[in-house]
Amino acid sequence: MGNSTVEITFYGRGGQGAVTAAQIIAQAAIRRGLFASAFPEYGAERRGAPVRAYVRLSREPVLAREPIERPDISVVFDTRLLNVFNIPAITRRYIVINASSKDEVKQVLSSFNGTVVYVNAYEISTKHLGKPIVNTTMLGALLKVLDLVDLDTVKELVLETFGKKLGKSNVEALEEAYKMAEVIV
Repeated sequence: MGNSTVEITFYGRGGQGAVTAAQIIAQAAIRRGLFASAFPEYGAERRGAPVRAYVRLSREPVLAREPIERPDISVVFDTRLLNVFNIPAITRRYIVINASSKDEVKQVLSSFNGTVVYVNAYEISTKHLGKPIVNTTMLGALLKVLDLVDLDTVKELVLETFGKKLGKSNVEALEEAYKMAEVIV
């Protein structure tokens, strides 16, 4: 990605891990010698309520602290959030989306002019974690288009964040999502 700062917004629901995912990406960038900031924005703080988490990655110090209004990349944990936040209209380059099928993605994002990365994160996370908590799965899909951080650094941080046992299943979900995520132009 060309310009010096990449802005990413994670859109999730309370309990899906959007804030943790944002923190992991920011930490991965810092480990790679970049500058980063990550901060959440909560609506009603309850399970299932819409949540946004913002990340800025840069080769220079990140001074901006306000919410990101037009992200370069939107990471969407639930297709029902697309209209809540008008994501296709505000996203500049990439939408990384969890959906049950490619057809669902094409239907929902027909008006978007950028690139879409699709993954069935619910299926992958349920297989590896036993529940549809999609944060690490969505990180795997995000790494398809975010070249500032690498898979190994993110895997390391996932292990540190979740501990040995839970970390291992999360890394498996991350790796499978990275392999299975499809870029739809």
